[in-house]
Amino acid sequence: MSDVECPYCGSEQEINHDDGYGYEESTRHEQECRDCEKEFTFTTSIMFLYDAEKAPCLNGEDHKLKPSNTAPKFYTKMCCEWCDFRRVPTEEERKEFDIPVNPNS
Repeated sequence: MSDVECPYCGSEQEINHDDGYGYEESTRHEQECRDCEKEFTFTTSIMFLYDAEKAPCLNGEDHKLKPSNTAPKFYTKMCCEWCDFRRVPTEEERKEFDIPVNPNS
């Protein structure tokens, strides 16, 4: 997948972003085509995409908790599937999900 086509020869080009070059918006950047070796300019546009999801726990429902996939297992936290809430497992959850206690604590 290429970033742009050379405006002279139509060859697919990858923008050279060495040292962060070419990311600044509203600036005309320059690059040489690797095929025809002619200089061309390009501008950068950054687009944001958002995905919305329901989070019932933010609207009064209980968090939907599940154990994290963590190694070693004694570092496991209970994580909400809908939001970023995390907490230490209760004794009942440690037993249910076979989560050992940290031997160093």
